[in-house]
Amino acid sequence: MGPRFVRLAAVFYGLLVVAAAVWSGLRGIDLPILGQHPATGLLLGLATAAGTVSASLLAYRLVPISRKLAEELAPTLVDGTDRAGLLLLALFSGVGEEVFFRGAVQQEFGILISSVVFGLAHVGPDRRYLLWTAWAVLAGVIFGLLFEATGGLLAPVTAHAAHNAATLLMWKRSRERGPEAP
Repeated sequence: MGPRFVRLAAVFYGLLVVAAAVWSGLRGIDLPILGQHPATGLLLGLATAAGTVSASLLAYRLVPISRKLAEELAPTLVDGTDRAGLLLLALFSGVGEEVFFRGAVQQEFGILISSVVFGLAHVGPDRRYLLWTAWAVLAGVIFGLLFEATGGLLAPVTAHAAHNAATLLMWKRSRERGPEAP
């Protein structure tokens, strides 16, 4: 990856935000950023991220295919990017995907459709990645429920960005430690 990929991600996820804003504007849909209680949304987002990261770590330990896929993806996703770049990627993806999938798609079509479309956006190059796609569908449901519960995008954006940041940084750290590290 590296700096060039981070810049491309910024453009891509920025375009998702623009698409959500245009879609919402054309359809008369409000994009509620903070929700009714921003502090609660922030805390729920962080707590959700702690739960999803824990579930990911458990899957990594218990499901052999998840370890194999992680080892295949690591050279492309984490090895060439520094920690600041990984944090930016986490932030960009959390904001861009949540504004688009929860802010626009979910409000137009509901949690189920937005979660399935979110999962389809995370399809890998072959059938082995269906686990990743299924995880993305489940994450979409969780983030969608956060959006519904808080009435704003702050909670799902926080959960998504914090999950991605923690996962990418732990992944980077384990790669730096060597093959024996989980």
